[in-house]
Amino acid sequence: MRTRKKELDVDFIGSQEPLTSSEEKALSEFFKKKKEIKKQKPLRPRRTTKKVTTEI
Repeated sequence: MRTRKKELDVDFIGSQEPLTSSEEKALSEFFKKKKEIKKQKPLRPRRTTKKVTTEI
């Protein structure tokens, strides 16, 4: 079964005013923390497919 997404019929989300300096600072800190957490996670090894060869 397929899930349906409900689209919002809006042009803007939030206010039309620019961000305050404290809001900008909070956003930049959030993205820095998120980036650091992503760097700390170990990378998953890639799955490689093994070629099956048959010799007759």
